[in-house]
Amino acid sequence: MQDLTFSAQNCQSVFVSNDRSYNFPLQKPMLCPICGAYEDGKTIDRKIYPGPHQVEIGTVAYKCTHCAQYYLVVYKIDKTNKQADFAGFYPPISMEYQNEIVESTSPGFIFSYNQALRAEIRGDIELAAIGFRHSLECLVKDYAIKECGADEAKVNKTKLIDAISQYLEEKDLVSTADVIRILGNDYTHYERKYPQIDFDLLKRYMDIFIKLIETKLLVRHPPVSRQDQSPPASPR
Repeated sequence: MQDLTFSAQNCQSVFVSNDRSYNFPLQKPMLCPICGAYEDGKTIDRKIYPGPHQVEIGTVAYKCTHCAQYYLVVYKIDKTNKQADFAGFYPPISMEYQNEIVESTSPGFIFSYNQALRAEIRGDIELAAIGFRHSLECLVKDYAIKECGADEAKVNKTKLIDAISQYLEEKDLVSTADVIRILGNDYTHYERKYPQIDFDLLKRYMDIFIKLIETKLLVRHPPVSRQDQSPPASPR
């Protein structure tokens, strides 16, 4: 999976409008959906169409500076709230997360994490945050069962906060998992306790936790070891 990165643009400048009501930020994706290269597409054409609920639909045709192919980016333009959000590519891009090391321990994590990523791409941040918390629970409990030898029936009944404390041996794993758990739970509440902490920080901690678990799995299961090597033959 390749993460989407964006460059800060101005909606009025992007759509060459003389209307100052379009003078607000627009996030331009810096990725070609065709070749997958990180690049700054050259604008070929642009249009704005009326949309539902006083939200307009903006489309920009770009030419990839890497593969020279054409693609379309769709923006959701909300003049009332002064924001232009990325809404999708055409042709669509696959943002499926793949990690054979982690999947071998927790296929359920991969399944739920990809659902959360799809929600993020659609702009459903609350659902994505809750999905990150759920995928964390899948990974922690599968790790406990398969790597720590914990009883599956017992693990199933264990609260996530207790599973983190009991089965994650290292302080870095515990503190990182707690951030994801607490912030993910926060998005389930009617009134958030930590509204000042945005989704991007939650996602960064999710990335860190996955890398830490992957590192643990690689260390626990090296592809080769000194026991695999026969002693060298004695010279005659």
